[in-house]
Amino acid sequence: MRVVRSVLVAALAVLLSWPATASAEVRLWHDPAGDVAQSPVGSNAYVPAPTQVQGDIVRTRVAHAKRAIWVQVRFRDLTTTTNGNFHLVRIRSDRRARSIEIDAFPGHWEGTATVRNERGTIVPCAVTHRLDYDANRLMLRIPRTCLGKRPPWVRVGVRSTVAGTTYAYADDARAIGTVGPVPRYGPRVYR
Repeated sequence: MRVVRSVLVAALAVLLSWPATASAEVRLWHDPAGDVAQSPVGSNAYVPAPTQVQGDIVRTRVAHAKRAIWVQVRFRDLTTTTNGNFHLVRIRSDRRARSIEIDAFPGHWEGTATVRNERGTIVPCAVTHRLDYDANRLMLRIPRTCLGKRPPWVRVGVRSTVAGTTYAYADDARAIGTVGPVPRYGPRVYR
């Protein structure tokens, strides 16, 4: 009996000594498929294009972790057969707002990221991204320091635009049937 009790106490001590895992709030929201809008190239007048699958956002995931904000965007189809894929991720906290533009086009399908402040000025920020055309996914890591010192919450908006030969197709992850000049923000995601 004494041996069993000693083994249980030792096992409990080992379990309690393991470090706790870091917590992060994660928000996931779905965007209805088929809510892409189209506009003739050179125009800003958008009309629904429900049969367009390229660039159609279907799910967005935001995780607000200890050192970074992670954004993952899933598409119905993300392809390298267009004239370019242009993604705009806007993120704001109670301290700062940033716009991250990821532009990918023929010859540069890995994309380049540009970070701007609220005035449109390019700012240094160690943002990393990955466009995965096989998995139809955009992954983005934004250091929390880009949004001020320890922001307690963030809000994220995502818009994707695909350039065709005669039309541009756009989808906002938070809007259904409408596409504005900037993406709509999602709910607050707390640290």
